[in-house]
Parts: sequence; structure tokens; C-alpha cells
Amino acid sequence: MNIWLHRISWHAEIAHPLLSRNMLSIGFSDFSSQEFIDNVLHNGWNIVDEACDEHWGVRPRNRHNIWRFIHEMKADDLVVVPMWDTFSVYELEGQPQPIAQVRNENLKDWQENPIVLGPDTLLHKIDSEEAIDLGFFWNVKPIELGISREKFADRALTARMKIRTTNAWITDIKSSIERAISAFSDNRPINLHAQITEQTVPIVLDTIRQNLNPDKLEKLIKWYFERVGASDVFIPAKNEAGKEGDADVVATFEAIKTIIYVQAKLHGGETSVWASEQITAYKESRSSAVDEYSKLCWVISTADTYSKECVVYSKENDVRLINGKQFVEMLLEAGISGLDNTFNK
Repeated sequence: MNIWLHRISWHAEIAHPLLSRNMLSIGFSDFSSQEFIDNVLHNGWNIVDEACDEHWGVRPRNRHNIWRFIHEMKADDLVVVPMWDTFSVYELEGQPQPIAQVRNENLKDWQENPIVLGPDTLLHKIDSEEAIDLGFFWNVKPIELGISREKFADRALTARMKIRTTNAWITDIKSSIERAISAFSDNRPINLHAQITEQTVPIVLDTIRQNLNPDKLEKLIKWYFERVGASDVFIPAKNEAGKEGDADVVATFEAIKTIIYVQAKLHGGETSVWASEQITAYKESRSSAVDEYSKLCWVISTADTYSKECVVYSKENDVRLINGKQFVEMLLEAGISGLDNTFNK
């Protein structure tokens, strides 16, 4: 299967109504016949040159467009059709046909002028002797229609849609087109924030695991809370008097009267229930006095997962579990939050 770009700007006032009926058109009405199609399909490029010589006396470069349209495009190929700020994708069906095969019942142009087949087997505006220069068409099946260029076309596809020739082979950017179709179908516009996060998380997480020690992880968590607006953040002393359980970072958000106790774990693999038990005990030892603060327990681990026992215990005791990937996403969010809004102003 190949993928093609094909413009319908030529006689757009007719070409667009035809496309709405699933007929993709091209000009070259001087050649319009089934005989010409058969000759091109069976006898090759010389037929195009001979037709140009006979009708025009010259061989213009745009003759490559009709060659591609008749000889190179095949049934089941995909065609990207650029519009103004959108594009649509179609699948070719059958074979190319002369314009005389157009179903012209109630066919009208943009101004609601009736379009009919004349005795010369070409399209005409009603009561007009001047033929419309559209000579051939493919039947097409819509795949996706009206895809926003801005939201779904990446750099490669956007560049190809700027090509000014009528049609072109673009199978080499198949992955870009398939991503656009899939994203449009799922309503997932190109999101720079999400793409940066997805590609960056594994690198950042590996860097944290390889280069930090437990003390530096605690400082990183402290930085995170300061970044997101905590009014006070501290790392409790390891030999804190009368301590029950263990917290590595304590963050206070005065505006919302909330304190978050954090147990930090620097390792890969799986984090056990011990982390949740320690932070729960620490919270309980600090909650004896009556005050107006809500107190939350978090475990932030660079591990990939938590043990089943830890998950069950944490759910029962309202402990939030954050794995390595989630923590890196939080760090990135603190730094690149609102990035996509930059492009929407």
C-alpha cells in the first residue's frame, strides 16, 4: 500500500462537491476517455507524452500528475487531501475512470449552479458550452475527514502538505500519517507537554537512581514541595527525640492548613509495607494534639511498584503511594506546567 498527497484546488468549485460524493478528481479533460486510461495502464509513459504532443504540442512538467493519478495510484492506497486548515484521508477504490462516468444527478457547484454532462462527455455548467477542465476521477472511501492540521499534523506531514504540485508520493512519512489518523480518531491532539513527559521520565528516573543517595533524594523532595508552594518544608533529624515511626520530609501548606508527612525510599524493584507503616506511625505520634491542620501521609519511592501488602495497608490507612515514574512526572509538572498554554495564546 502506498500513500499519496493529492490536491483538488483545480476547479475547486466542482472538485469539492465531487469529493463530498466520494469522487477524487483531476484535470486533463483533453485526454478524458476510457481508451486513454487503458493505454496508460497497459502501454506506459509514452502514451502520456504522445497525448501531450497531439493536444498541446508541448510536454509540460505537470503531465507527471496524470501519470501518477492513472498509472501509479492503486486500489487500497491511501490519499491525503489537504483543504484549508484541515486535511482528510481516503482509500482508493476500483480504478481511475473518465469524468463521463460521474453520477451527475443533482450535482451542483458552490454557487448552486447545476452541473451536467455535455454531449462531449465532459462536465458543464448548465446552458454553457464551455467544458469544466476535469477529466478523470477515482472512487474513494473516507477514512477520516476534516482533521485539523494544527492539532494533528506533525512537522513532517505539515511540510508535505505545503508541496504545491497536484499530487506526490508520501509513503516515506507513513508513520506521521498513521499517528495523525490514530490521534484524530481517539481525539488526542499533539500535546507537547505529554510528549516531553513521556520521553523524559525514564531518563530522569534512571538519573535519580544512579546519582542520588538517600539524603539527596530527601533534598529533592524538599525542593519539590517548595516549588509547588509549601509555606514551610523541613527534613526531621534522624535522632529526633521521642520519635515514633519515621518521616523524611515534612511539608506544610499554611494556606490550606495541611501538613504532608513523607517517607522517602531510594531503590528499584518493589517497596514493602514497612514504608507505609513507618509514615503512619509518625503521623499518629504527631496527631495527639488538637489542632486545625489536616495531616496526610505519602510514600515517595524510586521503585517501580509497591508490594501487594503495602498497597492493601496504604489503602486502609490513607497513605498515598507514589512510585518512581509518578514522582518524576510530578517533578516535571512542577517545571513545565502550562507549557502547552504557551502555544494557545
